[in-house]
Amino acid sequence: MKKPSLLVIFLTIFIDLIGFGIVLPLLPRYSERFGAEGFMIGLIIASFSIMQFFFAPVWGRLSDRIGRRPVILISTAGSSISYALFALASAPALSVAASLIILLSSRVFAGICGANISVASAYMADVTPPEKRSKGMGLIGMAFGLGFILGPVIGAVSYTHLGLAGPGWVASAICTANFLLAAIVLAESRKPDSAPTTSRATVAQWVHALKTPTVGFLVTMYFLGTFAFACFESTLPLLLGSPSFHPDDFAAPGALSRKVVTATDPVSARVRSLLPADSLKAMGRADASEAALRREWFKASEALLKSTVLFDANTWQQVNLRPETVKLSTSTQNSESLKRFNRLLLEDAYPAELKRQRFYFDERNIGYLFAFCGLMSALVQGGMIGRLVKAFGEPKLIWSSFVLVGVSLVIIPYAETLGVLLFGLALVSMASGLNRAPTVGLISMHTSVAEQGAILGVTQSAGTLGRIFGPLLATTAYKYLPHAPYLGAAALCIMAGLFSMRKLRGVRGAKAETEAA
Repeated sequence: MKKPSLLVIFLTIFIDLIGFGIVLPLLPRYSERFGAEGFMIGLIIASFSIMQFFFAPVWGRLSDRIGRRPVILISTAGSSISYALFALASAPALSVAASLIILLSSRVFAGICGANISVASAYMADVTPPEKRSKGMGLIGMAFGLGFILGPVIGAVSYTHLGLAGPGWVASAICTANFLLAAIVLAESRKPDSAPTTSRATVAQWVHALKTPTVGFLVTMYFLGTFAFACFESTLPLLLGSPSFHPDDFAAPGALSRKVVTATDPVSARVRSLLPADSLKAMGRADASEAALRREWFKASEALLKSTVLFDANTWQQVNLRPETVKLSTSTQNSESLKRFNRLLLEDAYPAELKRQRFYFDERNIGYLFAFCGLMSALVQGGMIGRLVKAFGEPKLIWSSFVLVGVSLVIIPYAETLGVLLFGLALVSMASGLNRAPTVGLISMHTSVAEQGAILGVTQSAGTLGRIFGPLLATTAYKYLPHAPYLGAAALCIMAGLFSMRKLRGVRGAKAETEAA
């Protein structure tokens, strides 16, 4: 029988997460391309987690009974199929509605089969002693981070050279190769003579886990940390990569309304001709508030951005166009580049009334930003987490990481330069990585051997709850106020950090066990 190996499980999860890393940064923008917005984008992102919430504990208990290896193999095969569906959603012959249905179906199927992380955590618990548990969980976190280094880069390259469907097909091929690798070299970690598992219904297992001292609190904190990161993760591609306007982009909606309604210049006359009659009526009201006008402009802005007749060479010659705008006017325009071009035209025409978009990253460059985040996370979880746990212990790392995540989420939406943005992205990635492994490691240390799979399955489900509510709330709020998801999650993290500092005082971790020995 092959001996269980940390290297083998690391490679298995790493390769699987490359596929995950290819698709995830693209999902919000793909959803928007296919006509989704607000809550619908969040639902497509959250659908994976909705399914995983119900199935992760099932897979965890099944792995306690039949072993970790077969469950990991099933999950890997399912990932390959789901990414193939993701690629099919981009077929040019499909309608917008059909593309959205297939895109949603791909994420639902992926969520049903998505057992790798929770079962891999149980695998790691099988083969590591308690005092090295957090370091072992850090290897899974490192695999996650490294997957998000290579995955987004591969996704960016495949998108550039193979088009919209390219990332999905490449991710499917990688997961197929991973399945073959795992089938050949992955050994079973659960010993035949291991203690029998305690069988409980899903709800009963949740109740048991949450009532267990320390474990229940840590599971709740794991939910909050994942929720905050999901808010960031699901809206970052929209914050940095969508050409659409948002309400706060209309800096002076009253002045803009007066210019367009009176239309004393050719540019404003053209904009006026493209606005709906009801919008013009609302914009022309003398008693309309700035807030009401801002909402009205936001409602009408998408139609302006999608207009193929907004550009007229003779009309726009009267505007001082930026070189970026002129350059884009000569390029081949698909629906996304047309929206970007029209936004630049409007910004150039009304510089005092419209805020300029500080950053604009297409799907390729969004992939590189996510790769940067993955690198920062991997540096912490793979290279530093063991020494940090030994030096400070899990409780201190947990509460301090929450505070750091909160600070970073305030920085990102207000970054004015690329350097500040990268600093905020590095901080949120490193702090989130610093939070995850000690939390899961401490949960594992306070869980009996017979229930490792089940309790870690509940923990993973708590995380998926965060990935359900995070995208749903964040993308919905983002549509109306882009900074709201970041500020709300920041406040939540800082409060969680302060509460953890008090609640975990005196809780024993790996550092305490080592000192006692």
